[in-house]
Amino acid sequence: MKKILCLMLALIMLAGCTPVNMEEDESKTESRNESKTESISTPESVSESEPDEESSTPDESSAATEGYQKPEILDKSYSERSQYFGEYWNVEYDVNDTYFKNSVFVGNSIMLHFSKYTERKRAADKGFLGNANFFAAASFSYYNNAHQTADSKDCALPSFRGQPMNITQAVGEMNIGTVYLSLMALNDIAIYKDGMTGILETYDLFVKLIDELKTEYPAVKVVVLSNTYLHSSSDNAAHKLNNGSISDLNIRVLDYCNQNGIDFIDIASVLLDEDDCLGTEFCSDVGSPTAACHLTDYAYNAWTFILRDYAANKLAGTWENPESMKGIISK
Repeated sequence: MKKILCLMLALIMLAGCTPVNMEEDESKTESRNESKTESISTPESVSESEPDEESSTPDESSAATEGYQKPEILDKSYSERSQYFGEYWNVEYDVNDTYFKNSVFVGNSIMLHFSKYTERKRAADKGFLGNANFFAAASFSYYNNAHQTADSKDCALPSFRGQPMNITQAVGEMNIGTVYLSLMALNDIAIYKDGMTGILETYDLFVKLIDELKTEYPAVKVVVLSNTYLHSSSDNAAHKLNNGSISDLNIRVLDYCNQNGIDFIDIASVLLDEDDCLGTEFCSDVGSPTAACHLTDYAYNAWTFILRDYAANKLAGTWENPESMKGIISK
């Protein structure tokens, strides 16, 4: 009897334990399978997360990492540069011209003549340099800009819609996104008692203007254009205005731009001859009794080339300011 009771007890214990252990094992197995399913990516999800080689844009990415590549022609000899820009044919249209939409170029007679050059080009192609506007006058200077009003005697301020005004006022009246400020040393430096005073005073007025524009119109981008030089027939170290003083101002302003994140485009060095003067092929008034400084269409062809190079590199994210400019000493 005792043997029978022991056997029955063993059977009862076995029957009660087996189901519990099986249920526990199944739940653990299901839990492990669920965790594996959540952590393993399907082939479809892997293909979506990996880049498609055919749809990638290696040209843009490589351009962004390579940085700015200066056009080779700018480092060629004067004779090669003057010949190239004399024959520069692609001045009617360039895809990068649209970059200059809603912009204004500011300057003196040098810029005024560039506006007339642009008008001639737009007669054949309305898209030349986008719809860029010009705010320029023959005797304009940063001294005039700071000290004159529309009512001033012998007012040299440019006009917008028939009204003379200074640069800050004009930018406020125009619907623009970018203002290109050309240095106007030709009308600024010589009005002071000596060349160095002219350089420093012009520099101060220029920096104050940039600060004013940034304060009044923070959404407007400011870009600086270098001052072009004098032809050798007008360059004289004894004069307050000479290529040495122009060079000094250019270098100071370039340093300021590099320190403050402002784009600086050198449109002057490309026009220099072997003697570091404005080349004869680029000067329209050689032998002028005042100052041989105005530019030919060859020079404005070079400007157009440089501006388009700037636009292309800005669009590609590869633009870099010049690190420095050559210092020029007048004789």
